[in-house]
Amino acid sequence: MSEIRAVQELKPAMSPAFSASSVRSLFADNDIVVVLLIFVAFASLASPIFLTEGNLKNILNQASVLGILACAQFLVVLIGGFDLSVAAIMALSSVILATLAPASSLMAILAAIGTGTLLGLLNGLAITFGKVPPMIATLGVMGIARGLAFVITDKSVSLPRAALAPAKFSIWIFSAPVIVWALLVLVLAWVLSRTRFGRNLYAIGGNERSARLAGVPVRGYKVTVYVLSGVLSGLAGLALVARTSSGIPHVGSGWELDSIAAIVIGGVRLFGGEGNILKAMIGVVIYQMIANIMNLAGLDPFYQDIVKAAVIVVVVSVSVARTRRFRKGWS
Repeated sequence: MSEIRAVQELKPAMSPAFSASSVRSLFADNDIVVVLLIFVAFASLASPIFLTEGNLKNILNQASVLGILACAQFLVVLIGGFDLSVAAIMALSSVILATLAPASSLMAILAAIGTGTLLGLLNGLAITFGKVPPMIATLGVMGIARGLAFVITDKSVSLPRAALAPAKFSIWIFSAPVIVWALLVLVLAWVLSRTRFGRNLYAIGGNERSARLAGVPVRGYKVTVYVLSGVLSGLAGLALVARTSSGIPHVGSGWELDSIAAIVIGGVRLFGGEGNILKAMIGVVIYQMIANIMNLAGLDPFYQDIVKAAVIVVVVSVSVARTRRFRKGWS
């Protein structure tokens, strides 16, 4: 009887503490998921259309292109850089694909991806060997890419639906661009968590000097990351054409900042060394949901731009504050 009484007395004392710590741990590990669920609940209450199949498919379709760009941006930010050229490379790749596809789809795809690769290489070489600050180098490449897109054409280039038939399939609410985005994220998640390459990227972003002293070929890694960013930006151009059936030279203006804001919402540290690709992509979905909620509410597009700009300022401010706390913790 005394043993039973002891257990009964101990159990109420242990249970609340265990429960509170479990909740805190669960929230800390899945905070972005909680934020996503809150947004879904709010949006579904605000509009009965939000949770319909058509609207969910629309959100994912729009998020897929930005999501692929965000994957490129994630890799660059992870090593402590920025890439302001991602959206312009996407636009150029979409125009190249739409222009060349009637003659040869394979040649068009290779040319679009190849162009992104070369421009990414230009970024990497300018930053690592030319010592040009990432913001300036990628801003210059952004101008080159956008200018080339308008040299090719100053208007949208449409493709017949038959030419895009292989890219028009869907599985429930998941279109071809969404499926490509999801597969890309899974591959990157594996590379970043399971390979030496991924671990070294985190090391470079955390402390470039220490990584170099540890024998990591920092310059080679940086060039590789910017090349990958160019490749993924080219892939985003292909996804854009698959979604819109056209190449558009002026598309994506401002998306370079959107891609940064989206991954920062997902918990990526703005100056490198910290971030989870899966959480970053949830940040993309949340960012796209904000735009979708404003559209469903009928908010004027000019006010939508103001809200997006405010979101960017807030999330960057939060990221900077988090970085300062991180550095104080190590000082």
